[in-house]
Amino acid sequence: MKPITEKQRQYAYEHCFEPFAKKTAKGIYTCSDCAHSWEENLSHTPCHVTCPKCGRKLKVKTDRKKILNDKAYFTVITTVKGYQVLRHFVTFASYRVGEKVSFSITEVVQRWLTPKGVTHTLARKRNMCSYYFDNWSYGSELELRSNSENYIYDIDAVAVFPKVRISETVRRNGYQGETYGLSHYDVFKAILSDNKKETLLKCGQTSLFHHFAIQKEVPIHIWNAIRIAIRHKYAVTDAGLWCDYIDLLRRTGKDITNPHYVCPIDLAKEHDRLSDKIHKEEAKMKEMEHKRKAEQYEDFYHETKKKFLGLVFGEGNILIRVLNSVKEFVEEGEVMKHCVFANEYFKHTESLILSAMVDGVKTETVEVSLDTMKVVQCRGKCNMNSTFHEDILRVMNKNIYRIEQRMCS
Repeated sequence: MKPITEKQRQYAYEHCFEPFAKKTAKGIYTCSDCAHSWEENLSHTPCHVTCPKCGRKLKVKTDRKKILNDKAYFTVITTVKGYQVLRHFVTFASYRVGEKVSFSITEVVQRWLTPKGVTHTLARKRNMCSYYFDNWSYGSELELRSNSENYIYDIDAVAVFPKVRISETVRRNGYQGETYGLSHYDVFKAILSDNKKETLLKCGQTSLFHHFAIQKEVPIHIWNAIRIAIRHKYAVTDAGLWCDYIDLLRRTGKDITNPHYVCPIDLAKEHDRLSDKIHKEEAKMKEMEHKRKAEQYEDFYHETKKKFLGLVFGEGNILIRVLNSVKEFVEEGEVMKHCVFANEYFKHTESLILSAMVDGVKTETVEVSLDTMKVVQCRGKCNMNSTFHEDILRVMNKNIYRIEQRMCS
């Protein structure tokens, strides 16, 4: 591979870091980029100022730190002899008040995808026993890694060089520049390795594409229902809710090849109706039957999830914990009024279910894929997002490495 160009290097510096101006108590501003200082007599502290020397718009900082080191990922997308290649760099910025900013950049990972979606990864070594993505051994060489599919190499960079080169196969398989909230690697991998996911993208079923791109495969019963939806030009806008709805149709004995059921006008209403129906039927069961069913799968659940039982983390008034027993799945489904128990998520060996509480009150239920270490879905009561949805996702993604630690223990 050719070294990074000066134009690419400059783009990384300009887009990976937000320039700022340090303000002293006396109203002296210092530009982080060019180190120019000037005075402005303002009655208040503005959010942004413009450096009179270099002309850059700067975010104002009033803290007393004199030295700041920052780093961010930068990606260059290119092709080599039919391979789709993603080159990931770590960009470093060193700020010292009164001096021009110092930048450096180092390539740490290359992802090479064949036209069939097979991944080959060249990467630097990572420090042993580290669960952090960016703990690279910068003195090592880029070498072919045997665990090339490991999610630690799937880097979603702060900035991507805008001049990208896309292979003919990737274009043919439906890529048109959008990533739909996924990393470029997830998109390329999905459409190159699985023709079902390729079909979802080409047919404009972007919600379903996003949902299944980070999963191993599309279940056959879901795919049969998707074919019906595509044939009748039904756009699925909430893939997680729709797939749960299809599962509920199966559980209630409905024909999931019938477009009347597969393509509801009001998805949320039909989903809730079926979910309520199942809850009401289960409510009629005797308490001993609930206990018997829970006990039947208790040992199985403990055996498959024993590494994760007891895992708890949080931030502020948000607490997230793993469901430690099948009985807790019963309680979660009843309180949250969704299908986490009805659809027997405790049998899923490839995912982990957690309960998110705010101020001690159950607020959302989170499903994490143990294959990709990414959040598959996060649902509040009646499958609606709570007012704390974004905060819960932020805390969940921030602490997802704890699940990885348990897997490696």
